[in-house]
Amino acid sequence: MADILSQDEVDALLSAVSSGEIPEAQNVQENQRHKQVSLYDFKRPEMISKDQMRTLQMVHENFARYLSNLMSAFLRTVVEINLIAVDQLTYGEFIMSLPNPTNMTLMSMEPLEGRGIFEINPVLVFSIVDRMMGGSGVPPEEVRLFTDIEQRVIGTVVEKALKGLNETWEHVAEINFQAVDREMNPQFCQILASGETVAAMTLEVKIGDDTSGICSICIPYISLEPLIDNLSAQHLVGVAPKKITEEQKNNLERNIKNAAVTVSFEIGKTSLSINEIMELQVGDVVVLDKSINSDNTLCVEGVPKFLGVPGLLGTKKGFMVKSKFL
Repeated sequence: MADILSQDEVDALLSAVSSGEIPEAQNVQENQRHKQVSLYDFKRPEMISKDQMRTLQMVHENFARYLSNLMSAFLRTVVEINLIAVDQLTYGEFIMSLPNPTNMTLMSMEPLEGRGIFEINPVLVFSIVDRMMGGSGVPPEEVRLFTDIEQRVIGTVVEKALKGLNETWEHVAEINFQAVDREMNPQFCQILASGETVAAMTLEVKIGDDTSGICSICIPYISLEPLIDNLSAQHLVGVAPKKITEEQKNNLERNIKNAAVTVSFEIGKTSLSINEIMELQVGDVVVLDKSINSDNTLCVEGVPKFLGVPGLLGTKKGFMVKSKFL
């Protein structure tokens, strides 16, 4: 049986409640209710969880590194690219954030439905095109519409970038990003209703010391929805490393075989003091550490590989390989 309070204890409790030392039950319930309330904007529902957003961030950080290497090779200068934001917002907000004109590439994402957008800031477009044409990469003072030649040149860069996007998405799913159309005015690029949720990835691009701009990738949530479970961290941890196909092996072997290497052979060597070198005269004979009948070493990129003897083949100098270097 529960303990029964005495009259003195009941009076003490009532006195404490009336003095505020113990809050009334109603006030306690109201405080708990206020603590449990959180703001929610029904116009901007959080369709992608924080865990899934972190996966998107990881994927596109890898893409930023790939694109940095690609652009550095294309432009023959240092290009630094960093992922600065991964957001979920409405398509209307994404379109309003873009300059006009800008370079927008509409991309298919098979087997996913819908279209995505790969956008490059006009400052970057002019700088990239100018550098690829042999210029210094300084963009014009006033932004203008792109010419057909400029769109074709930047289109080549975008196609290379989308191949890298395919590779960085491989750990999540096999997606084939392909350029299908181009647009300069964001208001004419209506691939979604303005209230639809999209995932927007923003990358900062720095070319050399003078030029910087923004690239953006927009992927609709309705396109990502079939892959939403694959974006969890648990899925990525359980993904086995991708096996190299036979075609990839053949391509790697072919590229290695076609690589140019430096081959040299050493007739002999010796050690001389600085004083001896300073006293050398025309006609002096330097004695090497090998006899005329000993084999010489053939080196590939400075690494000893074969033994043999030098000689002449017609009018050209040559080296006859006799055995492998042990």
